[in-house]
Amino acid sequence: MNKIKTFNVCIAGLGTVGSNVIDDLINNHEIIVKKINAEFKILAISAKNKSKKRIFDISKYQWKDDPFELVKNDKCDIFIELIGEEKGLSFDLVKKALENHIHVITANKAMLSKYGNELFEIAEKNNVLLLFEAAIAGGIPIVKVIKQSIFLNKIKKISGILNGTTNFILSEMGKKKLSFKEILGKAQQNGYAEINPANDVDGVDSAHKLSLLSTLCFGSTINFDNVTYKGITNIDIEDIKNAEKLGYKIKLISESEIIDNKIMSVVEPKLIPNESQLANIDGVLNGVKIETDHLQSLVLKGEGAGGQATSSSIFSDLYEIALDTKSPSLGYAINKLIDYKKLDLSNKSESYYLRILVKDISGVLAKITSNLNEEGISIETILQTPDKNGSQEQIPIIIVTHETKKRLLSKALTKIEKLDFVLDNIAVITIDKSIN
Repeated sequence: MNKIKTFNVCIAGLGTVGSNVIDDLINNHEIIVKKINAEFKILAISAKNKSKKRIFDISKYQWKDDPFELVKNDKCDIFIELIGEEKGLSFDLVKKALENHIHVITANKAMLSKYGNELFEIAEKNNVLLLFEAAIAGGIPIVKVIKQSIFLNKIKKISGILNGTTNFILSEMGKKKLSFKEILGKAQQNGYAEINPANDVDGVDSAHKLSLLSTLCFGSTINFDNVTYKGITNIDIEDIKNAEKLGYKIKLISESEIIDNKIMSVVEPKLIPNESQLANIDGVLNGVKIETDHLQSLVLKGEGAGGQATSSSIFSDLYEIALDTKSPSLGYAINKLIDYKKLDLSNKSESYYLRILVKDISGVLAKITSNLNEEGISIETILQTPDKNGSQEQIPIIIVTHETKKRLLSKALTKIEKLDFVLDNIAVITIDKSIN
């Protein structure tokens, strides 16, 4: 039998994920050796708070108050970064590790989305790997699937639900018929949302992940600025109810594709058909749909966050390092990446859901439709129901448009919002009937 290969591992950041990684290493040593004839030994650990209670006994491991001692150690083979800062300490540690010819595993999508180009270049130059399966969709092995399982496929489009917090909120709003604010509070109580949930609910977290997925799928340089993103804070419970009446669910959808040799990467709430696969991914789960020239539709669904799910992805990266495949971290050599320009979305044709709160007076609907018609926007459906929770003097008008260009809709809505009978900003949500 071949000699067991040993990899010395250093870990910075011992929160839920880091603690689960160490716990898994302790409890699964034998099965790891049995499966890959290799073992991962913890050389040293570091975190902000040494006295914090954890699920493992830290006294069994060499503790470093200064995390830079981890990446300066010439005996360290793999450095796992789980601090999670967008730049600062996280970036400096990862950069130093790569410069010192140490493989790096991270769950830090924000750092890679903003500064990944520099770091991946250093990794390639020093013939080490910078792996990030845990940075996208938690326990779903989306990175490995794209890089390895379907590497021969030409990916046409990738779309999905990449944030468990927002998916939980939208799912619960639909089930409980409660407001965004009420469900957000419940999500925070259950630990599904941070005390400051802005990154999640504003779409930033999904945008970070989408920028990395775009590089994996299309060989583009990592460019967070190429992602257009919008969150769910303005989704009203009435929008959820109206979507149901129309045969849709509202989901925060992330999608990316190359159109006319330009990249379109968008994160936004969408009305998608009830019968579609993504519409039926609820709670904190994530789902990713890949469309390729070989596979019409490949959908992966699973836990998008959590200690055990994320730890599972980190072990996937440990396994890749142990295999010593020499495959590039991104699946492409750095000099082969393409700097795509951002697609102008103003000329993209889509259908839209509009909710317009107006005074309950005669002639309102005629004036609204007239303004839409002036821009060549045709109407598919109109719903006009009393506002049971509001004043009897106001009424919401729900309009579903046929496909139209975004710039034409914006022009029409600017005029409509100036009408004296319109009482609030118009709610606008894209409808995507193509998602199946």
